[in-house]
Amino acid sequence: MMDGLITGRLTGVPESRVDRNRRPYMVARMRANAGDGSSIPVNIVAFDNAPCAVLRSLSEGDAIALRGSFTPKVWIDRQDESHAVLDVVAQQVLAAPSMSDL
Repeated sequence: MMDGLITGRLTGVPESRVDRNRRPYMVARMRANAGDGSSIPVNIVAFDNAPCAVLRSLSEGDAIALRGSFTPKVWIDRQDESHAVLDVVAQQVLAAPSMSDL
């Protein structure tokens, strides 16, 4: 696990969930651009109130920046090709408003 900052765009609507102890948290997905023109899927989870509130206000396609703990992973698709993915526990979420909000 490592700490870092990453930017990208949401690929779906963030979801509110509740853990088995009835504490709320948020999950979301985004894609971050890599330096070679490809993109990396990022799985986001947030437990603190501030990042959860920001995620709750966002929708698909919104630009965001995350600060948090990153865990790089690899998944293998059905054709046995490996792909990089990041899991992020977000401590801070910054968001740019979409053009329709301006």
